[in-house]
Amino acid sequence: MKVDYIIVGFGLAGMAFADKLEKAGKSFVVFDNNANRPTRVVGGMYNPIILKRFTPAWKIDEMWTTSLPFYKEMEKKFDKQYIYPYRIRRILHNTEEQNNWMVASDKAIMSKFMLPKIIKEEIKGINAPFGYGELKDVGRVKGEILLEDYKKYLIEKKIFLQESFDYSILTTGSILEYKKYKATKIVFSEGSYLHQNPFFSYLPMKEAKGEILLIKVPDLDINYIIKSGVFMVPFGKNTYMVGATYNWDDKTFDSTEAAQKEIETKLKKFLNLPYTIASKRVGIRPTISDRRPLLGIHPKYENMAVLNGLGTRGIIIAPSISNTLYEHLENNKTIPKEMDCKRFEK
Repeated sequence: MKVDYIIVGFGLAGMAFADKLEKAGKSFVVFDNNANRPTRVVGGMYNPIILKRFTPAWKIDEMWTTSLPFYKEMEKKFDKQYIYPYRIRRILHNTEEQNNWMVASDKAIMSKFMLPKIIKEEIKGINAPFGYGELKDVGRVKGEILLEDYKKYLIEKKIFLQESFDYSILTTGSILEYKKYKATKIVFSEGSYLHQNPFFSYLPMKEAKGEILLIKVPDLDINYIIKSGVFMVPFGKNTYMVGATYNWDDKTFDSTEAAQKEIETKLKKFLNLPYTIASKRVGIRPTISDRRPLLGIHPKYENMAVLNGLGTRGIIIAPSISNTLYEHLENNKTIPKEMDCKRFEK
């Protein structure tokens, strides 16, 4: 069977690239074993501000301007809501942080998202004596649900295979052959499994294990996200997702007592209400040494491409960088140097 593309991996980037191909009338098939879903760990927040330092994230305004229409299209495509606007409140811990917030909110890019006024609101059970800094036009995209809906859509079209990709039987050349498929190009969008890929294993990707807790707080019902050491994200009535952790050594998918203790220690610094742990979630994030995405073509095989390294803001950048890679592969448009995987070629 002849196809224009083989896509290996179906996370946010793989999904966005598949959608771009479909819109362009390109034929493709997807291989994915559903082994890892970091989207479920990071929670799918679209937040353009680094709340630790009150600085804008890399290219965040540009990326989100491109990506927001994509998620709106997905809502129309599947007749379902995926975008959930929320306020994000950063607990301020002293007068210095109050001043830093007001100074940062006066800057051009930051003023689009940061309210300059310090929010003073007493919420029973939340310790915030110095108030909150609040972000507007932010929230959450339910990426894990969108991925499942898109996956079902492709399964019905018989172009989604739920199986691991066997690199050893891929035949290279001007036409790529894999099992019964012959393709012009192949795109690897495997997330943390990139290190197992013999064609792109030279790229410096590190794996960061992340864990979150889903907690029930019977006496708390708020409709905004709180950030203070950890994020506490509304996840249904009296239910909140809290996290996440980073572990650079443990690559298992087992939840750990150490991660739970770390999250709860930070949570209890601002939450003074009883809660129960409903569940735990684990994922492995693909992280690049310079914290920039990886996209581009293989140094030897020009019909092999990589699309990876989205990091914790994958919800925001996935549609944008997928479009960048498509334009490079189909129309020879230049990939910005800071994203091009050529930056790691020796």
